[in-house]
Order: sequence, then structure tokens, then C-alpha cells
Amino acid sequence: MSEIDYEKLAGTIAQKLQLFPAPEKILWDATACAHYLSVSERHFVDWLSKQFGFPSPIVFPSRTGGGRGQSRWYAIEITNWVHKQKRAS
Repeated sequence: MSEIDYEKLAGTIAQKLQLFPAPEKILWDATACAHYLSVSERHFVDWLSKQFGFPSPIVFPSRTGGGRGQSRWYAIEITNWVHKQKRAS
């Protein structure tokens, strides 16, 4: 049985963790939001995302520059919103 090099293991884990963004920087598209909320993407886009108090999206410019781009939401804002719904009911 070989001995575990804990310093090397800790260094490898730290290096891998740097590949992931901080939780407050993770963005979700409509598909990811709908999946998290267990609703259809259509329901999320057409109704839920437009409810009063729902987190505002970040809208990136379109590729052509002439129209509205894709919307994204901060994942942490969506999860916080869900927790507030439990307290509101």
C-alpha cells in the first residue's frame, strides 16, 4: 500500500476548484432555470420569469447588433428567489 501525499492531493484539489466560477458568478440560461424550477422552458419564459419580484435577466447584445440577445440569470438570485417563495407561503 502506497503512502498518500496529502500536500500534493490538496494542491490538485485546489487547482481543480479554480476551474469553477464562484457561486455568485454562475449564469443560467432559460433552459437551466426551467430545469432547476422543474417547469417547462416555455412556462418559465412566458410566465414565471415575468412575475413581480423575479430576478431581472442580464441581456447580452445580439450577434448582429440589431435585436435583443440571449437572457441569462444569476443562479444564486434564482435560488434565493425560490427560498423567499417558501417563506411567503
